[in-house]
Amino acid sequence: MPLVSATLSQSLQSQWLPRDEDGEFKDDAPASADALAGAIADWFGMAMAAGIPCSTASARKSQLQGQLIPVLQAGSAAGAGQGIALSFMAYVAGQSFGPGVAAPPVATAAAGAAITAALADLDAAQSSRADQIAAALQAQAMSAIVTFPPPMSPAPVT
Repeated sequence: MPLVSATLSQSLQSQWLPRDEDGEFKDDAPASADALAGAIADWFGMAMAAGIPCSTASARKSQLQGQLIPVLQAGSAAGAGQGIALSFMAYVAGQSFGPGVAAPPVATAAAGAAITAALADLDAAQSSRADQIAAALQAQAMSAIVTFPPPMSPAPVT
């Protein structure tokens, strides 16, 4: 099944984004990183390249979580937005799709800007913020190319 940003958006809303009116995260950074990494890993587990599913999304969740902890402690939307995009880039790079391996996504900077904007807009509805973050991560994921050994040619993540 190809990646669907609406699926990630729902997970972000239910598992990670702030639920109170001040826009504050209720959990500490490790708990928040665990929730965000879980939502991303569950969603990325549905990624495919050339019809072959990602086989390492769940196994690499702890790597993503570890990278997200300092990012979520940044204390600024810009630091968190760029950090989430960079953490996701490192998470995607090297993912296995059968015999294929993903390269780092090239849309990381654009995704970081979009995530930053979503995190900074505390007046936006939670669903709107989740949609924007999910769309940014999906665009970032789709900018990764998976290289397969011959005779298969490289294929984008879908």
